[in-house]
Amino acid sequence: MTLPGKGPRNGPIIYEELGMLKIWEDHETAGMDYWDSSLGITSLSQDYEAGIKPQHVVQAIFDRIDAYKQVQPSVWIHLQPIGEVMRAANELSIRWPDPKNRPPLYGVAFSVKDSIDIAGIPTTTGCPPLAFTPTASAPVYQRCIDAGGLFIGKTNMEQLATGMTGCRSPFGTLHSTFSKSHIVGGSSSGSAVTVSQGLVSFSLGSDTAGSIRVPAMFNGVCGFKPTKGTVSARGVSPACLHQDCVSFLTSNVEDAEMLWDVCKGFDKGDFFAKLPSTRPIRKSKQLRFKFGVPPASALEICSLPFKKQFAEVIEIIQKSGGKLDDLEWNPFAAANELLYNSSFVMERLTILPEGWLAQNKQLLHPVTRQVFEGTLARNSSAVDLFKDLHKQAEYKRAVEDILTFEEDIDNETDEITLMIAPTTPFHPTIKEVDEDPIGINGRLGSFAHFANVLDLVGIAMPCGTYEIEDVFEGRKTRLPFGVTILAGAGLDGELLRVAAMLEEALQDVGQEE
Repeated sequence: MTLPGKGPRNGPIIYEELGMLKIWEDHETAGMDYWDSSLGITSLSQDYEAGIKPQHVVQAIFDRIDAYKQVQPSVWIHLQPIGEVMRAANELSIRWPDPKNRPPLYGVAFSVKDSIDIAGIPTTTGCPPLAFTPTASAPVYQRCIDAGGLFIGKTNMEQLATGMTGCRSPFGTLHSTFSKSHIVGGSSSGSAVTVSQGLVSFSLGSDTAGSIRVPAMFNGVCGFKPTKGTVSARGVSPACLHQDCVSFLTSNVEDAEMLWDVCKGFDKGDFFAKLPSTRPIRKSKQLRFKFGVPPASALEICSLPFKKQFAEVIEIIQKSGGKLDDLEWNPFAAANELLYNSSFVMERLTILPEGWLAQNKQLLHPVTRQVFEGTLARNSSAVDLFKDLHKQAEYKRAVEDILTFEEDIDNETDEITLMIAPTTPFHPTIKEVDEDPIGINGRLGSFAHFANVLDLVGIAMPCGTYEIEDVFEGRKTRLPFGVTILAGAGLDGELLRVAAMLEEALQDVGQEE
């Protein structure tokens, strides 16, 4: 297979072939109306139980993809030929004819960030000069396939996963699905677009500093970052190995939990994998929760609409049973600074072949090159690194005493303590990022970077929209807002349970304007 390159409009060259749904028609489905409904996993499963075939869904998906190319032609770096996806869908129908015995992701379409290996398909990581074709697939991808998933394609991303804006891809800059003027977020940029636009049910990505959570917020979907090492990262091109975490983009919390159940598991081949917890998993009759928020001084970085939306979110969460508590913010703030303002940033250089940067830096996107050159200029020593590792251990221990989980077995009532923060402090335009790419990228991580350093589990949740006067499009535009809910390492299930409790209440934030 030829590596996707630039087409005449600087977008990716997509390799595909035409196919028709009627190839797979049989006497049971020949008269069925065209399917064009929700790709939410639960909704899709109900449609399959009612008699819809995966082939109907595949045809609708490729129709949607074809139509959306007129809006953003560079969403995909590799798009599977429709004929191959149809064949996979037909095999599912033959293998699992009984709805009662189907696997959890039967006929569920998904996309994959192009830093995750799929055998026989180039992994570009948004950087064609460093592309390679793997001979084995990443375990997280294979688990989805084994559970009945249908792979649709690999998505555009921030080059080498170096930022959170989505503006550093040689395949083309994407924009938010809410506004052509505003950034899409990164580095899992195309993945967020495919879920937000209903082109797939979910997307596999990775999160190092907010790379799932930020694009989730900017496109109105959920971004779930599990505890590092609970989902195998083998076969995922690293950004910073010690911080990287395989993560998921979905349309709702229920789908995120289902994916986590499918994909989690100890992988001895992943050197950062965690052994399964010995703590028994139980669902108490009642799960109470306390939560803290960043102090007013930290929230000053937020735009006025974000401050207003966040205040409303806090009020809604309190009405939903959450108890607002004063939590120590200093360890979170200190950990945030540690990710990119310390020797930790030097780990970025380990992803490049020896001597490659010196000889080939002109092949990188200008901002990516600037990031790597800035990293080299730090000239950090081994002593600096060990000092920073000691700080990380100190901050992690401090947060263990803040984000707690207490079981009351006798009364079947548990209590979890959470940190809730705006996913980002504002939503910049593409033009603003062009004018200050490094500065804005850093500000976007104000409430995101610490999650990986502290090994927290987190889910970015959409919380309604707010209205702005779009000076570039000359009309009023509604943009998405969202928060990230964070819990201590290993509390993935408990966090998802709280998120599910809050999901409906948070959907209409800001709608009364």
